[in-house]
Amino acid sequence: MNSRLQNQLNMIGACLTVAQSNDYQPVWDGQPPADFGTDLATLQTDYGAVTAKAALAEAATGGAADAKAVAETALENAAFILTRALANHFKKTGDLDSRGKVDFKKSEIQKLRMQELVTQATAIRDLAQTTVSEPDAAKRGVTAARVSTLTAAIGNFSKVMSTPRGQIVNRGALLREVETDVAALLDQVSSMDDLVVQFDSTDAGQRFIQAWKRARIIVDSGGGQGGNDATPPSTLPTPPT
Repeated sequence: MNSRLQNQLNMIGACLTVAQSNDYQPVWDGQPPADFGTDLATLQTDYGAVTAKAALAEAATGGAADAKAVAETALENAAFILTRALANHFKKTGDLDSRGKVDFKKSEIQKLRMQELVTQATAIRDLAQTTVSEPDAAKRGVTAARVSTLTAAIGNFSKVMSTPRGQIVNRGALLREVETDVAALLDQVSSMDDLVVQFDSTDAGQRFIQAWKRARIIVDSGGGQGGNDATPPSTLPTPPT
């Protein structure tokens, strides 16, 4: 996947992290315009699905790869990243009981058989869902975006878990789908820009607007063709002071 698509996905993930943070969730949760909360939930789900599909495309080498192996690798990676974020969080909060449930090495996750992997990944995801709202969880990587990515990876692997190993997935076809899906995500975020500016009636709301604007900047991560310079959105005016 070229750096342009990756940069755009990174930007969308940053928007989700900002909106779901403890600092800014009270600004929009249950507050008008109510469509922002609905649209955010949709964006989170769609972002997870696209991120998982992008991981499948990246793992498919040589133009084609075994769908089951690719989906399994994507699930292992998503589960490992989130489990280490949870372990770090629980260590710092002193919750040793919860830490013991997620303190896995990557090799331990990779050794799990298919159904065991799905079961363990689901348990990690469920624990993360109840943890994302805890103080400083997002700073340690326990974010709604990563929960969505793991959820999508669980779904993708579950679909191909029982398919014959001869079934293949074409990398080029997946990348074309990712291109289309990312464009749809960008359109969703642009529509949400018009809702974000309406939270300007409080100091917290104005801080949220500024944080959203910073998250909307696409930063060039380099390393491939199609990268963008930092490009702030044009639809977000500076809130009144």
